[in-house]
Amino acid sequence: MDLIKEWQQDKAKSKLEAKKVLYADALKKIQDVDAVIKPINDEIVANIDCLACANCCKTTVTTFSNEDINKASKFLGISKKAFISKYLISDMGEYTTIQTPCPFLMGDNKCSIYEARPMACQSFPHTQRKSFMSRRQSHEHNYVVCPITYHLVKKLESTINSI
Repeated sequence: MDLIKEWQQDKAKSKLEAKKVLYADALKKIQDVDAVIKPINDEIVANIDCLACANCCKTTVTTFSNEDINKASKFLGISKKAFISKYLISDMGEYTTIQTPCPFLMGDNKCSIYEARPMACQSFPHTQRKSFMSRRQSHEHNYVVCPITYHLVKKLESTINSI
């Protein structure tokens, strides 16, 4: 079955379901969680076309660092001030996109600033990054947003249930 469709059809998926796996005692017993996660993540990423989904861009705001703002505003040929004014809001010292869907999301699910997209977008859904366990809250949230995270947590559940 198509992994994106499978994720979409699971109407019962919830952050609580993910939390049970991500905070399971069996997972805490694994010495190198990153080593367990990497092959699972690689397999799932190889089988999901993010352009066929783009749910992250459709449903969540994106965080921009000052460096991200500089890069994107330069890419668009506008001032940093104009970029912030048009696309971002400041929230507790961070800048996030002012709306969902992302203002840079085009009709074909491509990003109009792809070459200058922020680091948060480049590394999404963060399942491939080291220190997987330090981002459990993020994975919990992304479980209902991203089919990659969803399938990774499902496979991780099977893995820890076999321990």
